[in-house]
Amino acid sequence: MKIRVLKLKDREVELEIEDEGHTFLGALQSIFLEDPRVEFVGYNVSHPLMPKATFMLRVTSGNEVGTVLKDGVKNLNAKLKELESRFLEAYGDVEK
Repeated sequence: MKIRVLKLKDREVELEIEDEGHTFLGALQSIFLEDPRVEFVGYNVSHPLMPKATFMLRVTSGNEVGTVLKDGVKNLNAKLKELESRFLEAYGDVEK
Protein backbone atom coordinates (compact mmCIF):
# COMPACT_ATOMS: atom_id res chain seq x y z
CA MET A 1 0.00 0.00 0.00
CA LYS A 2 1.31 3.40 -0.95
CA ILE A 3 -0.19 6.58 0.47
CA ARG A 4 0.30 10.05 -0.93
CA VAL A 5 -1.03 13.25 0.61
CA LEU A 6 -2.96 15.19 -2.03
CA LYS A 7 -4.23 17.95 0.24
CA LEU A 8 -3.57 18.81 3.87
CA LYS A 9 -5.19 21.64 5.81
CA ASP A 10 -5.81 22.23 9.51
CA ARG A 11 -9.11 20.38 9.47
CA GLU A 12 -8.99 18.19 6.38
CA VAL A 13 -6.83 15.75 4.50
CA GLU A 14 -7.14 14.07 1.13
CA LEU A 15 -5.06 10.96 0.53
CA GLU A 16 -4.37 8.86 -2.51
CA ILE A 17 -4.17 5.20 -1.51
CA GLU A 18 -2.80 2.65 -3.97
CA ASP A 19 -3.65 -1.04 -4.16
CA GLU A 20 -6.67 -0.92 -1.85
CA GLY A 21 -10.37 -1.11 -2.67
CA HIS A 22 -13.79 -0.99 -1.12
CA THR A 23 -13.07 -3.64 1.51
CA PHE A 24 -10.28 -1.78 3.25
CA LEU A 25 -11.56 1.74 2.58
CA GLY A 26 -15.08 0.87 3.72
CA ALA A 27 -13.73 -0.47 7.01
CA LEU A 28 -11.60 2.64 7.48
CA GLN A 29 -14.53 4.90 6.69
CA SER A 30 -16.79 3.11 9.19
CA ILE A 31 -14.24 3.71 11.96
CA PHE A 32 -14.30 7.45 11.31
CA LEU A 33 -18.10 7.54 11.08
CA GLU A 34 -18.16 6.48 14.75
CA ASP A 35 -15.94 9.40 15.80
CA PRO A 36 -17.86 12.54 16.87
CA ARG A 37 -14.85 14.68 15.91
CA VAL A 38 -15.38 13.80 12.24
CA GLU A 39 -17.45 16.20 10.16
CA PHE A 40 -17.05 14.32 6.86
CA VAL A 41 -15.39 11.12 5.70
CA GLY A 42 -15.54 9.48 2.32
CA TYR A 43 -13.61 7.67 -0.32
CA ASN A 44 -13.74 7.23 -4.07
CA VAL A 45 -12.57 4.33 -6.17
CA SER A 46 -12.76 5.85 -9.64
CA HIS A 47 -12.70 2.51 -11.47
CA PRO A 48 -12.29 -1.09 -10.28
CA LEU A 49 -9.36 -1.64 -12.63
CA MET A 50 -7.49 1.44 -11.43
CA PRO A 51 -5.23 0.71 -8.45
CA LYS A 52 -5.74 4.14 -6.83
CA ALA A 53 -8.44 5.48 -4.53
CA THR A 54 -8.98 8.83 -2.86
CA PHE A 55 -9.78 9.07 0.87
CA MET A 56 -11.07 12.33 2.37
CA LEU A 57 -11.42 13.28 6.02
CA ARG A 58 -12.60 16.57 7.55
CA VAL A 59 -12.80 17.11 11.32
CA THR A 60 -14.86 19.48 13.39
CA SER A 61 -13.58 22.85 14.53
CA GLY A 62 -11.10 22.64 17.39
CA ASN A 63 -9.68 19.26 16.32
CA GLU A 64 -6.54 18.48 14.37
CA VAL A 65 -6.96 16.21 11.39
CA GLY A 66 -3.62 14.45 12.02
CA THR A 67 -4.62 13.46 15.54
CA VAL A 68 -8.04 12.19 14.46
CA LEU A 69 -6.49 10.28 11.54
CA LYS A 70 -3.92 8.58 13.79
CA ASP A 71 -6.59 7.72 16.37
CA GLY A 72 -8.81 6.19 13.68
CA VAL A 73 -6.01 4.03 12.29
CA LYS A 74 -5.17 2.84 15.82
CA ASN A 75 -8.86 2.07 16.41
CA LEU A 76 -9.10 0.04 13.20
CA ASN A 77 -5.95 -1.85 14.16
CA ALA A 78 -7.40 -2.62 17.59
CA LYS A 79 -10.63 -3.94 16.05
CA LEU A 80 -8.69 -6.17 13.68
CA LYS A 81 -6.65 -7.55 16.58
CA GLU A 82 -9.89 -8.21 18.48
CA LEU A 83 -11.30 -10.03 15.43
CA GLU A 84 -8.17 -12.14 15.19
CA SER A 85 -8.30 -12.98 18.89
CA ARG A 86 -11.98 -13.97 18.80
CA PHE A 87 -11.46 -16.01 15.65
CA LEU A 88 -8.57 -17.93 17.19
CA GLU A 89 -10.58 -18.39 20.37
CA ALA A 90 -13.49 -19.87 18.44
CA TYR A 91 -11.63 -21.91 15.84
CA GLY A 92 -8.11 -22.34 17.13
CA ASP A 93 -5.45 -23.25 14.65
CA VAL A 94 -7.39 -24.05 11.47
CA GLU A 95 -4.25 -25.31 9.70
CA LYS A 96 -4.50 -28.66 11.51
